[in-house]
Order: sequence, then C-alpha cells, then structure tokens
Amino acid sequence: MGTIRIRYLFFALLAAAVFVQCASIAQPQGGPRDSLPPLIISTVPAQRAVNFKGKRIALNFNEYVVLRDQQKEFIVSPPNPNGSKPLLSVKGRSVLVDFEQQPDSNTTYRLDFGNSIADNNEGNRLGNYAFVFSTGPDLDTLLMSGLTIDAQTRDSVIGAMLFFFDAKADSVAAYDSTLFKARPDAIFRSDSSGFFLADILKDKDYRVYAILDKNGNQRYESGTDYVAMLDTVYNPTRMPDFDMWIEPATGRKGPRRQIDPPQLRFNLFLEEPVRRQTVLTNSRPERQKLEIVFNAIRPAEIVSFAPVGLDSTWLTRENGVKGDTVWYWIAPPTKEDADALKDTIRAKITYMSQDSLWNPQLRSEELTFVHRIIDPNARRPRSNSAYADSVKQVKEARRKAKRAAKLQKKWIKMARHISRRRGDPKRTDAELLADSTLFQQVDVDTTQTDKPRRNDELPVRNPFGFEVMAANPLNPENNIRLLFNYPLRSVDEARIKLTKLSEGQSALPSRDRQTAETEPGKKTETPEPFTVELDTLTRRQLTIRADWRADDEYSLLIPDSVFMNIAFQGNDTLQSTFKVADSSKFGTVIIDLGADDLLPDYEYILELQTMDGKTYQRVRHAVPGKSYKLRYLPANKYRLRITEDRNKNGEWDTGSLVQRRQPERIRIWEHPATGREILAKENWDVTVPVNLRELFEQP
Repeated sequence: MGTIRIRYLFFALLAAAVFVQCASIAQPQGGPRDSLPPLIISTVPAQRAVNFKGKRIALNFNEYVVLRDQQKEFIVSPPNPNGSKPLLSVKGRSVLVDFEQQPDSNTTYRLDFGNSIADNNEGNRLGNYAFVFSTGPDLDTLLMSGLTIDAQTRDSVIGAMLFFFDAKADSVAAYDSTLFKARPDAIFRSDSSGFFLADILKDKDYRVYAILDKNGNQRYESGTDYVAMLDTVYNPTRMPDFDMWIEPATGRKGPRRQIDPPQLRFNLFLEEPVRRQTVLTNSRPERQKLEIVFNAIRPAEIVSFAPVGLDSTWLTRENGVKGDTVWYWIAPPTKEDADALKDTIRAKITYMSQDSLWNPQLRSEELTFVHRIIDPNARRPRSNSAYADSVKQVKEARRKAKRAAKLQKKWIKMARHISRRRGDPKRTDAELLADSTLFQQVDVDTTQTDKPRRNDELPVRNPFGFEVMAANPLNPENNIRLLFNYPLRSVDEARIKLTKLSEGQSALPSRDRQTAETEPGKKTETPEPFTVELDTLTRRQLTIRADWRADDEYSLLIPDSVFMNIAFQGNDTLQSTFKVADSSKFGTVIIDLGADDLLPDYEYILELQTMDGKTYQRVRHAVPGKSYKLRYLPANKYRLRITEDRNKNGEWDTGSLVQRRQPERIRIWEHPATGREILAKENWDVTVPVNLRELFEQP
C-alpha cells in the first residue's frame, strides 16, 4: 500500500509541475485592448524639486516602457553649450536620465520628453510630458503663452519649437544671427492645437523665435525648416492676462488645450536660402534654347551674355517666374542660319554676385552649351562589327524558322481534317506533306512575309509643340489660350477660322431660309469675328478672343503652318468643336473692397478657394475702393483668402530671418455672423463686403 501511495503521489506532483509550467507560459485571452498611456507613479527627485545636486533623474511608471525617437523628441532646456544631451535609458519600469556633467548651478531645467515614452505592449505614448527641477533654491515660474500658424495656409503648426533668447543676445540691427550664434535660455514646443505654454521664464526681456524642425536636428537650417520671428522683445511680467482650459476628448480627438487670447503669435514661413549668386547649372535642352539656372531664388542681374560666333541680335531673353532661371532663345533670320547652328556653343556671362562680406561684385564665367540631337523617328544605327552582324543574321533566321513551323503546323491540321473527310486511311505528317492533292484544298497562306518593323512605318512626329489651355465648355472670360514651346516668328491669323454652329437654317438670314438646301441633322456654320493677341514679351502665349454667347456651339479651325516658330517649324492642322458655358448654371461672387484713406499704398491678391483650401479663381493687383466679380463658379461652398501684396508683384512673398523681414500677411475673410463660408448657387449673385483695415488689424 505504501508503494502504491508513493506512486500516486509521484504522478500527482508530475501533473502539478506540468500544469504550473503551462500556466506560466500562456498569455491571457480576451478583454479590452489597452489604450491608456503609461502612468508615472513617482520620480526621483520630485517634480519641480529645488536644490538638486545629483546627475541622475528617475521616472517610475506603472508598467514596462520603451523609448522611441528620443533623439528627435527629447529637448533639454536650457541646452548644453556643446549641444550634448543627457543619456536616456530604460531599466525595468523606469526611465533614467543621466547627465554627463553636473547641471549648471542656480538654473531651472525643463526636460521635455515629447512623445518619446510609450508602453512596452501596445505602444501607447505618453504625450507632451515635461519634468522641471532647479539646481538652486528657487524655480523660474513666469509664464508666456502663444500660437504657431502657417503664414501661407493659416493652419495651426504642430510641434513647432519655441526658442527664448536673452534680448541682449543679438544687438546688430541690420543682420539677425541670433538663431545661428546664440544659446537659448529656454526651449518649448507647440501642441496638437498649435498652442504653447512657456513656464520656466524669468523677469527679463526675451527675443523669441519659432522653427518647424523638418530633419529633427533641433537646429535651424535656412531653406529646409520653417521659421518665424517677432519684431520686438517681450517680458512675461508685462504681458496681458490669458485664459487656459482643456477641452474634453470628442470622437477620435483627445483632450485639447485652448488658450484665449494667446500672448504671442508666430507666422511660420519657409524663407529663401541666403546664398551668393552663382551659376548653378547651364544646359541646351533645345537646339535654339540656352538655359541658365542660378542658385539664389531672386531675379538674376546679368550684365552681359556673349555667345561666341553668334550675332547678339539673334538672342531673346526670357526670365522664369522666380527669376533664378533664364532662357536665351536663338532666332536666326533664315532657315539656313538655323540649320547651320553648331552643336556646341560657348558663351561668356557677367553677372552681379557678392563677395565674402556680401558686398556687390561682378563675376564672369565661361559657359558651354551642348545640344545632342535625338530623333525619335530615326532607326538605331547599325553596328559596323562583323560579330554584331552575324548575331543579327542568326536571330533573323530563327524568327523566320519559327514562323514557318507555325504555318506548317496549321497546314497539317487542316490537311488531316480534309483527308479524314475523304475517307483516306490514317497517315503521318510526312505522308500528308507528300500528298500534292491536298495543296489546292487547304487555304493557308504559307508565304514568308515578314511583319513590318516597329520603326519602318511610324509616322513622322511634328516637332512643333503647343498646349491649348481651354476647357469644354469654355469659360468666356478666359477665352482660348495657346502656350507654345518655342517663341513664334509669325502668325497668319487670316487663315484661322472661327464659326458658330447652329441647327438647320436657324442661323441663315430670313431671305435665304426658303431656298437653302440643308441636310437633315447637319449644322450650319456662320463665321464669327474674333481677335488674336500675341504676348509681345515672350511671343509664346497667344489668346483668341470673341464675343462668346452662352450655351452656343463653336468650331475652331487652325490650318497647318499658321504658326511658324523661331526654328522654322509649323503647326499641324487643329480643329476643335466646343460649347460656351451658360452663366445661368453657375454662381457669381462679387468682392467689394471698401475704400479707406488710412490704408497703406498696397495691392491685394484675392483668392476664392474651396473649403479645403484649393484656389478656384484668383484676382491679382486688386485695389481698395473697387468691386471684383468672379463668375462661372460651380455651386459650392467657398472661402476668401486675401494677401497683402506690399511690393505689388502679384505674388505672395516670403520673409527673411536674417533681414528681419516678415512675410506678406494673409488673412481669411470671415463674416461676424456666418463665418468663413461663402455659398455660391446657380444663377445667384453673392456680395462679399471686405473691410481691409479691420481684416488686417486682426492677429
């Protein structure tokens, strides 16, 4: 009995061991997914501690955590002069912060972890957590609030970095180098609503900057990062009061901080990199087109351009939109001169640049422009090597043999079918081929006619190129615009025909309606008067204008060689039929800019946009005191964006950090009762009264 009890006890212990081992491995099943971020249960030292003398800070959590993107997310304020950061590490459920050297004495530090801390299992991030402590007896606790927005789109900027510098950091009035040379006293970050709260400031004047760090190196790089600066200095003790509250989570949006009114407002912009003017690249994309690209995005100041062996009167200059690209078109007087142009053209260019101290200086360079002719219609040149010829012959023989075998197989199949129908005994393929009586009954083309090569019968492409910029139905206010690849040498507008199409005899004079013979369903063509306008500056844009009638149908015929460009190339025949849009099926918005003697001498850019920010119609060079009618608008909801065009160039101009120049201001019009929405309806006029002074006085 004792032996049996021991045996049962042994099996019971074995089963228990297996059960315990299995239980230790199995994962719990079911239950809701963990969506909560890790929770801090204690810190060493305590949050907002003073007289800190150590080199390590420990954050203890309620679960295991990991660090992600800490190099980009982790910000130390004030930063180390040499740019180094404390070492972050994870030990169990704790995050450790180890300083290489003892932190500066009598300094308030702020460790902003951003979104770098997440739980180990689900990856839920602890967002926007900051730890504050002081190495002296007091904490710096003064506050300033602010908002960061995009200067061009007017949208909030998330994750912008705010740099607070001592106001004495840069005292040079004409050149701002603070972000490049000075060390900030404190760094903060805007939240998901674009707001920020600077909470460790002192009672002193600050010069404040904002950047949107695109590459995560926490340093400003001109032309890559967005930047904003303020025109004066600010002291937190002299700032107006503000209210701050947390809006509860709604839908997929979590809790959001709100500040009203924000004390500081930053309009971030992408400035043009400050570079000395030099030739970046030069090329010859077309035989009669020389292209020069400069590295600075501003109008190139070319003093002289002298190609060797070319008459200077043959050259026509065209500038790109920003001025950093310049084209020289070569227009010889005769076709013989154009055909005689060399493949390589050398030229000497002299232009204005800057020396090492940014003083103006003349710079000269020798440029080489090479044009390689690539004819898409030409066949590839044959190789002169015997080996290449032999390989080609072998491939040709294989191709012919493959085709002959395919035809023979098809012939045998049909011959076998005919032989069976005649009652012949079963025969082999060789016997079928030897039976000459089947040749006349099998209708199979056995000739070895080769298929035409791909390039043998290709139509020759006309090198003359242009683009028709007109929709169907046609917006009569836009007319018909043509954009040509090359400047035009001549336009034979007398050969262009514009006719109005109408059903039957309705378009004929009344005295001719009874005698005219018209085919059923055929439309009558009536000549329509029109004008042709060629852009005399570039000679690459042409507009065809007419007295367009709503909902009428027109036919435009442009015969071949009506347009002749500087390369002595003519157009192919173009014929198009189109209708004119009926204004009664569209809405109209009338923008009334009120006159105000207190307004500066600026022009304005009016942009009617869809609610998602896509510009539908634009008016440049608008002035106060006038009304502007925007017609042919599809029924939709729109908003009005207005740009203050200070230099009257018809474009929005960005700012300059170094020159302390703010970008041109942009505002979104908003009605005090109905908001930003402008509703356009079919056959309906909507008037939008705009008070420019009130609009741009808003922050």
